Amino acid sequence: MTKATCTAKGPDLAEAGPSAMDEAAFRAARRRTLMLRSAKVVCASGEYVCIVRDVCEIGTTLSFLHDVPPDDRMILALGNGLTYPVERVWSGKRQAGYRFGAQVIMDEFLHERAPFELRPIRLAILAPAYLIDGRERHAVQLLNVSTHGALFESAHEHALLRLFGFQISGMPQYLGQVCWREGHQHGLRFQHPLALQELAELALALQPFGAPRPGEHAPGEAARAA
Repeated sequence: MTKATCTAKGPDLAEAGPSAMDEAAFRAARRRTLMLRSAKVVCASGEYVCIVRDVCEIGTTLSFLHDVPPDDRMILALGNGLTYPVERVWSGKRQAGYRFGAQVIMDEFLHERAPFELRPIRLAILAPAYLIDGRERHAVQLLNVSTHGALFESAHEHALLRLFGFQISGMPQYLGQVCWREGHQHGLRFQHPLALQELAELALALQPFGAPRPGEHAPGEAARAA
């Protein structure tokens, strides 16, 4: 299979500066394959769903179901749990190109080979939520969410395989069953899986770009507290 080339073409690139040369070289690289596979990015802003469009030895193009996260550097996590540091080279409407921060084994990346089985993309998001059992509403803490279900923490021990309502703060109510519990943690399986677009919109609603992460202060907040 032909290796990716990184030759930038055009006589004016040298005068345009390093950034322009990097972007041109990235775009000129021949892609080894078209993937169109769901993954996630982990960055300072939060965790977000993405689609790996294509890949070569030097980098990958990611599509998002909302605006591109503003972070220049992030971690790309595939469905098998393997992670790759990436740096943004160019950005467009809901799509951006990223250069790998370390050498990538292409066969491993393309086929997502790993000792772990593929699982639905899970986003680690901390947010208040409610478990609804008839007229009772129990305040719980969302720990992560995927298209198939959610992990939450509760002070109560909730019945297994019983149908509950599950509402994340400010979001519509979902129906699901608690399929396992361990200590205060409960695994909820949605009765109707979310579409990937729904998961992406949920992630952005719970993690607006530029908002402080849980435990962090908004800009100027610490100064006001002092």
